Amino acid sequence: MNVMDVFTNWMLASGTSSGSGASEGTAGLSTLANQIFEYISYILIPILIVVGAAGIIYSVYLGVNLAKADSADKRQEAKSRMVNAIIGFVAIFVLVLLMYLFVSNVDAIFGWVEGPSPSN
Repeated sequence: MNVMDVFTNWMLASGTSSGSGASEGTAGLSTLANQIFEYISYILIPILIVVGAAGIIYSVYLGVNLAKADSADKRQEAKSRMVNAIIGFVAIFVLVLLMYLFVSNVDAIFGWVEGPSPSN
C-alpha cells in the first residue's frame, strides 16, 4: 500500500461520515497519521546510517584539508568548515531523534488533539 492509497482511503473514510463528522474526521486523521508515521519509522534507521556515514567521510576529508593547509587563511577556512560540519551533523541527528520520538508517540499526541470521545 503506497501513500496515495492511504490518503485515498482516509479521504473516503472521512468524506462518508454520518453523525458527528468532526470526531470521525479526526479519527480518520489519526489513522492516516499512524500509517504515515509507520512508513517514516521504517526509513529512520537507514537515514541515520547514511547521514552518519556521510558525516564521517566529510569530517575525514575536512581533517585532511586542515592537515594539508599551507597558510593560516586556509587553515582557518578548513577549521571553520569542520566546526560548521559538526554543528550541522549534530543538528541532523537531534532532528532525527526528535522525529523518532514523535513517531513513537503519535497515538498519544493525536489522542490529546482529538480530546475525549463524546458520550452517546
